[in-house]
This record gives sequence, structure tokens and C-alpha cells, in this order.
Amino acid sequence: MVTKASKQSPRSFKTLWIRFDADSSDKHQLFFKEHSVRNQEPEYPRNRTLFVLNIPPYATTDCLKHAFADLCSDVRSVTLSNAKGFKTAYIVFKKEASLDRAMELSEDCIITLNGDKSVCFTGLEKWCTEYNNTLHDERLMKTDIEEYVTLYDKQVQNRIAREKAAEEKDEGWITVTSGKKRGQFAPTRKESTISKVQQKEEQRNKKKQLINFYTFQIRETKKQNLAELRKKFELDKKRLQELKQKRTFKPF
Repeated sequence: MVTKASKQSPRSFKTLWIRFDADSSDKHQLFFKEHSVRNQEPEYPRNRTLFVLNIPPYATTDCLKHAFADLCSDVRSVTLSNAKGFKTAYIVFKKEASLDRAMELSEDCIITLNGDKSVCFTGLEKWCTEYNNTLHDERLMKTDIEEYVTLYDKQVQNRIAREKAAEEKDEGWITVTSGKKRGQFAPTRKESTISKVQQKEEQRNKKKQLINFYTFQIRETKKQNLAELRKKFELDKKRLQELKQKRTFKPF
């Protein structure tokens, strides 16, 4: 399968070297070019984005950002791919002049990731740093919560004030609130809304009452029919006895 990256000619890329620190004897070669495609993504603007290949796994976005900022200045963002092993990156500069400086870098230029200005963590130290970065400072969190609660209370007070002002200006409608407490942000109900709700409730109750009455009526009708049948049976039984006594009963 031929990928889009493999179709690009190696001649279109420029090269430079990257190493972990100044004492590293091993170094890797990076391939880079200006990122320019027909459908340019908004997060990777034209004339300000550098496309880089063959980035080692231990390289981080912060280290690359510091390294290219030292060489070219004004790096806005660095985006690494999620692929395992060697990765690709999109380096976005703040100014077009920074991209021009990157394209003029010598092929003998060496980028050092771990130095005085930037620290590249690896192994257990990297895992501990990533874990510590997930933890939040309690004091900062408390400050953020207090600011949010203060802003929320202010919004509540402003809304209550606006509702009171609207009630005073409203001459044609009477605002009626429900007796049940539904919170300070519950919507106010006008008289027309209340009447509609009451009508629906009355219709629901009437329907329920009709259903119950209809069931009761059926039950009473069945009882009445059963009583009439028993009465007719007793009358027929009495008539049969009278016929037997008169000896005019001829069953066959």
C-alpha cells in the first residue's frame, strides 16, 4: 500500500540533526519542509507551519518548542502524532519570518533537547512528572471555586433584580409564582400559563373520573342483571309448583 507520505519526494525535504543532550554520541536526522497543501487546515496556517519527520520517541512538544524557538524564535504551537516509535510534528510559528529562518537552517545544525533552557524527562522520571502534572494545587483550586461561586451569586442577584423590575413595568400581566419551591432560577409563570395548566389538570381528573364511573356502572349493571335472573328463576319455580298441584303439568 502506497501512503501519501511515501509519494513525497525526498528532495523536497531538508535535513538537520537532533540529539538528547550535549553528551549524547548518538543523534538522529530530521526531515522537514514547509507544510503547504491544497486544503490547508486552519490550525496549520500557510507560510507559518513546518512539517517534520523522523522525530524520536523521547522528544516532547515542550522540548521541540524550546529548541525551534532558540533557532527560529516565536513558536506558537507544536503538535506531535500519536504513532508509536518515531513521530511526525507540525510546528506552527507566530510569524512568517520564523518559518523562513527554519528553511534556511544548515544540514549540519544540531538540536539538543535536554539542556539548561529545557528539560527532557525520560523513563521513571518522565512517568512521575506526567503523574504530578495531573494533580491540582489545592490553594489554586480553592481560589477558582471561590471566584466561581462569587460570580454565580452575582448572576443570581442580577437576575432577581431584572425579574422584579420586569414585574413593576408589566401592567397587562400578573406574574404568579408556584407555591412549590423550584429554585431561584425557576421560570416565572403568568396567569395565562397557570390557567392552561389548571385546565389540563381538570381535564385529566375528569377523564379519570369518567373511567372510574364507567367501571362502576358496568359492575352495578352486572349485579342488577344477576338479581333479575334470580327473581325470574324463583317465579318460574313457583309457577312450576302450581302446575304440578293442578296436575296440568305435562313435560312429555
